[in-house]
Amino acid sequence: MIEEDELIRIWQSSSNQDRIKFETSKLILDMKSSLDRFHKSVKYRDLTEFLNAIIMIPILIYVIYAIPYTLTKIAAFLLVLFLIYVVIKLRRLNKHKPNTLSDSYMDYLYQCKHYLSLQKKMRETAPYWYLLPLLICTILFTTSVILGKDIPLEQITWPLIIMSAIIIGGAIFVYLYNAWIIRKQYIPRLEKMEALIKAMES
Repeated sequence: MIEEDELIRIWQSSSNQDRIKFETSKLILDMKSSLDRFHKSVKYRDLTEFLNAIIMIPILIYVIYAIPYTLTKIAAFLLVLFLIYVVIKLRRLNKHKPNTLSDSYMDYLYQCKHYLSLQKKMRETAPYWYLLPLLICTILFTTSVILGKDIPLEQITWPLIIMSAIIIGGAIFVYLYNAWIIRKQYIPRLEKMEALIKAMES
């Protein structure tokens, strides 16, 4: 209790300039911790996508060769192109990763802000460039396999319904998860970064 009272007394006796310096230093430390966590999450996400591409592309190439159905071959080929596109897109985005050897901390902050904004935009547009192509290719692939076996329609109705429900449910989950990530991680970080930039410029 004595230590707390002493800290309050020191704080009250400090000049406004000292208080501003203290608040700015606190914002810098909080931002560093937040950015470290963010960079780790992006690194993990990218690694997951790269590994997924490394595993799935050879499998899909084998499918193109082994399965005789034309639509299945087309779907598998499109999935290969899709996986390559995702890897290229993520690698291009990483080129904007902030440089810790910037001339000044302000330059570094502006780079981080730009990088965060690009990552946020990528998440926001994911339903169009990621989810929709993946859904189309997956539906085409699974439907072509089922229809290619010449099974009577009444026998494949429920499998198609279940498959569609799983695919649509997965798409909804990915969409809601992206929205949650943007709301809980990207927007708060951008707001804190904007506050820190204003504090350092004042």
